[in-house]
Amino acid sequence: MDATFDEGLVNLWSRPSSCLLCLDLILASPRAFHHQTACDQCHFRHIDTGHTIHQMDKLQVQRFKTRLETRQHELRVSIEDQLQDARVMEPEPDAVDQATRQSEKERLLRTTNKEQQILRAVELALVRIREGSFGQCVSCNNEISEARLEAVPWTPYCIQCQGDLER
Repeated sequence: MDATFDEGLVNLWSRPSSCLLCLDLILASPRAFHHQTACDQCHFRHIDTGHTIHQMDKLQVQRFKTRLETRQHELRVSIEDQLQDARVMEPEPDAVDQATRQSEKERLLRTTNKEQQILRAVELALVRIREGSFGQCVSCNNEISEARLEAVPWTPYCIQCQGDLER
């Protein structure tokens, strides 16, 4: 190994965010990796191919894709049902009944609007899966924790960036 690679390997290993996956792959094929490889806890960039390798394997991605597609279908059915219910509501002759019906219709439309927002987020998550960027924060490019993805698989943000957005 050349001195540049040795120095880069020491620098990579000494950083607190270095992952063992990166180190194992660099040791297995030292010429394939540039000495300034950016190790970011869960991924690194392979200089020869420009391919980013993530810890999330294809099986995990497929599992999330299935969950997202199921949720997408459920939301579409629910939205259609709620819109149908809102259209079918007939006006009541009594003023109190009219107010109750109007309140129900507004509640249905609010729920539908919320579900449409979630549906859009689910569809964008499916796009990120197709593009190969699923599980990566769209704001900071760090990996989104698996626990967060388990809870909200359509989230585009890591917990830090989501908190920053909500402030």
